Amino acid sequence: GPSRQKVSLDLDINAPASKVWEIVSNFENFNWNDEVNKSNSNGNEIGSERVISFKNGSKIKQKLEKINEEKMMISWRVIETDNKVLPVNSYAAKVFIKSTDNNKTKVSYKSGFYRGFMGNDPPEELNDENSKIKVTKFIEGNLKGLKRIAENN
Repeated sequence: GPSRQKVSLDLDINAPASKVWEIVSNFENFNWNDEVNKSNSNGNEIGSERVISFKNGSKIKQKLEKINEEKMMISWRVIETDNKVLPVNSYAAKVFIKSTDNNKTKVSYKSGFYRGFMGNDPPEELNDENSKIKVTKFIEGNLKGLKRIAENN
């Protein structure tokens, strides 16, 4: 069967950690990926769900699992996905915000998941490699947008 895949990316942002955390911790407003058209959420508490709608018509649904103000850490899980955007199963993500020198911030975005097809001999678009490529692209887009928003406001 499939093995658990991981994608972890870090990014330095030229903005204070408190400002970056304010953006990341607002589960209701996921506007930091250019591919995202809009996001709708039913709250900002543990258990809240949000639907992210992409410009290509795809949608994914996420559930807020943990939020820790002191540690500046938030985590969520994908509960419904469109394999065109995120060909995954059991996808969970954690984002950590750390203050660094000179009022800068290090963002660590860690995700773990299984490929889009859980059986043996997956079709190419749902195999480990393609699932990893799509997740990496999604996270890179999230981080790039987060940096742009945090540094421009």
